[in-house]
Amino acid sequence: MIGGLQIVTGAFGYSGRWVAHQLLTEGARVRTLTNAVGRDDPFDGRIEVHPLDFQDRTSLVESLRGADVMYNTYWVRYNRKSGGYDHSTATENCRRLFRAASEAGVRRVVHFSVARPEEAPGWSYFRGKVEVERDLRKSGLSYAIIRPTVLYGGKRNVLINNMAWLIRKSPVFGVFGWGEYPIQPIHVRDSARIAIGLGKGNEDVTRDAAGPETYTYREFVGLIARSMGVRRLIVPVPPIMGWAAGRAFGAILKDDVITRAEIRGLMQGLVASNEEPLGESLFSEWIAQKGPELGRHYHNDLKERRYL
Repeated sequence: MIGGLQIVTGAFGYSGRWVAHQLLTEGARVRTLTNAVGRDDPFDGRIEVHPLDFQDRTSLVESLRGADVMYNTYWVRYNRKSGGYDHSTATENCRRLFRAASEAGVRRVVHFSVARPEEAPGWSYFRGKVEVERDLRKSGLSYAIIRPTVLYGGKRNVLINNMAWLIRKSPVFGVFGWGEYPIQPIHVRDSARIAIGLGKGNEDVTRDAAGPETYTYREFVGLIARSMGVRRLIVPVPPIMGWAAGRAFGAILKDDVITRAEIRGLMQGLVASNEEPLGESLFSEWIAQKGPELGRHYHNDLKERRYL
C-alpha cells in the first residue's frame, strides 16, 4: 500500500501510463498533470486529471501541493518549434515544473531521462536531457533519475510496432551502417516498477533502466522479422540515406519516422547500459508471443501528440 498523493505527468502517454497503472495496483491515490488532448482515459476515471500548464505557475503549484512523489515523464521527442514544442522549450518547462514542485512541498521527484545522455552533448535532444538532470540535482528536491534504454511492450508500443510495420511492408530492411552496435530493450512494465521502487526511497540516485538481454541492432531486427514469420534481406545503408528514407516515409505517412538524434544515439551504442540490468522481462520471450500481431497497423506518433 502506497500512502500519500502520487502525481504522474503524462499518465495518458506511454511510460506514464504504466507508472499510473502500477501505482493504482498498489492502492495509491493518483493524479495526472497532462497537456495532451484527444487521448483516451485508460483508467476509467480512477485518477484525478489536472492541466499541465507551464505558463500558469500558480495553477501548477496548486496541482502539485500535498504530493508525496511526482513521477515526471514529460519530454518531447521532436524539435519542432512550429508545432509548439522543441527540446529547448521542454528543458525550460522541466525547470518550471521542478521549481513548482519545490514550492508545493513535494517530498520526492522521480524523473525519466534517457540512457547515457552525457555522451552526446552536441545533440539538442541529449543536451536537453543533461540540462534537466543537472537542474533537478541543483533544485534541493529529493530525487531519483531513471534512464531507460529502449522501451517496449503495451498497446502504445510505437517504436517496435512501426519497425514491424516497415518490415512487413518491404522485402528489404536497411540498418544504419553495419548494425553491429548494441541495443538493450526494457519492458515498460519493468521501467514503471523500477521508478516506483526509487520513489519509495530517500537517497538521491541516478540509475539506468535496461533489460537483461543485449543484441546487436542487426540481430534485433532479425529477431523481430523471424517472430513475425517473415524472411527479410537486412542490408547496411549509410546513415544519411537511412534518414532520408525515413523522411520520405514520413512525408507519405505525415509522421516523423525517425530523427537524426535517434540514429546517432543508436549507432553510438547509447541504447545499451554498462550497469547491472534492472529489468527482468526477456525481450526474446515477449517478441515470440507478440510478433505475429505486431505491425499490422502503423501508429502515427506525431498525429497522436496534440497539445494544449
